Amino acid sequence: MIRLVGVSKSYGGGRIRALSDVSLEAAAGSFVVITGPSGSGKTTLLHVIGGMTRPERGEVQVAGKSILLLPVPELSAFRARAIGMIFQLPSLLPHLDALDNVRLPLYFAGRTDDPTAARALLRAAGLEGREAAFGHELSAGQERRVAVARALIVGAPIILADEPTGDLDPDSEAAIMKMLTEANGRGATIIMTTHNPALRSRAGRSLAMKDGRLSED
Repeated sequence: MIRLVGVSKSYGGGRIRALSDVSLEAAAGSFVVITGPSGSGKTTLLHVIGGMTRPERGEVQVAGKSILLLPVPELSAFRARAIGMIFQLPSLLPHLDALDNVRLPLYFAGRTDDPTAARALLRAAGLEGREAAFGHELSAGQERRVAVARALIVGAPIILADEPTGDLDPDSEAAIMKMLTEANGRGATIIMTTHNPALRSRAGRSLAMKDGRLSED
């Protein structure tokens, strides 16, 4: 499902090494948690897998496609259908309410609009009755839960979750982990980064990242 071989990425003209010869294989339906301190390369790794950042070296295969070889329009279409991305910041569109934020990826994936499914995801996130709320009317934990629902609406086979529970209250953390675990139970491959080592037990495989290098935890 996901295969990286010898992937390296740097910034600042090579001064900052974000990824150093990283290799990773994640089978379809697996749940992988990657721990590590800030600046260790976790976010860059997810962005490389998601096709949002291009490495200087290495091979990246996602769902049977060598995404570094895809033209930009084809990559964008593939990403919309195959990858649900949960960013560190919720990045909800401020002019859309919670329900419409969740529905939006269906449009980009070329899928039929499904408000019923969007409402069901918000209900699973503990946000029933908040469908018409805008981002500024939600707490940080509620915004993050909307972002998780948005990533799941398409039913993408791959979910990349970048610190989805960071700095959240226990109820929000539990709701998000329940949603991700249930998506994994339906067959989605989950790659999640976190600062919280306690969440390693929720995954089938735990990896550690330090100074741009990935290793078994």
